[in-house]
Amino acid sequence: MVGGLLVALAALVAWVAASAAGRPPTTRYVVAAGPIGPGQVIEADDLRLIVADLPPGVRATVFRDPTSVVGRVALGPLGAGELVAAGSLTDDPPPEGERELTFPVAPGWALGGTLQPGDRIDVFATYGDGVSSQTLRVLAGATVRRTTEADGSGLGDGAGPTITVGVDREVSIETVVNATRAAEVTVVRVTGTVGAPLDPTTDRYRAEHDLDPDTPSATTEPETGPTTEPDGPGPVNGP
Repeated sequence: MVGGLLVALAALVAWVAASAAGRPPTTRYVVAAGPIGPGQVIEADDLRLIVADLPPGVRATVFRDPTSVVGRVALGPLGAGELVAAGSLTDDPPPEGERELTFPVAPGWALGGTLQPGDRIDVFATYGDGVSSQTLRVLAGATVRRTTEADGSGLGDGAGPTITVGVDREVSIETVVNATRAAEVTVVRVTGTVGAPLDPTTDRYRAEHDLDPDTPSATTEPETGPTTEPDGPGPVNGP
């Protein structure tokens, strides 16, 4: 009899444990409502809550209260739906003098819509067509803050994609704005070490130097004929 009770008690304990394990989670955690770029000051609209069952080690590092996150600065990119962890935030303000610029770009010239917040990019502007065209690099190693479509979705899914980048205070914002408004824009993702800063003397390509065989390259030495010595006085006759 006692053995049967013990077996029944063990079965009851197992059932209670299994029932507890099968209960849906009730604890809410803070996640990014959309892509958040590094250096971005987080606002309430950038966050939402989800219900999840997390391991104890993860629970200790993430937030449950959105007010603990609002006003802080993202250290790195956060994807939509990603848990906001304490290590991904700082209380230090973003770099002084940095500006954000948003510009439209065709997905085909923006890596097919694969850009993500946190990517580093160079931006090239092409003016004109054919042999009369020229291309300038107008941004070097800029950090992507956000990528959006006209309907608010991700880059590359529809019409009207835009890219928002952080622009250092040393960069001429007027030059960048003019380029994004008046030229064809091409975006190049930077991988590894960011290259040299902008240099107007080297960041310029003129198509005529390579495409027009009748136009000498800027680096081509001019042709010269054979060198001759100037005529001197004739022979002097003796007496």
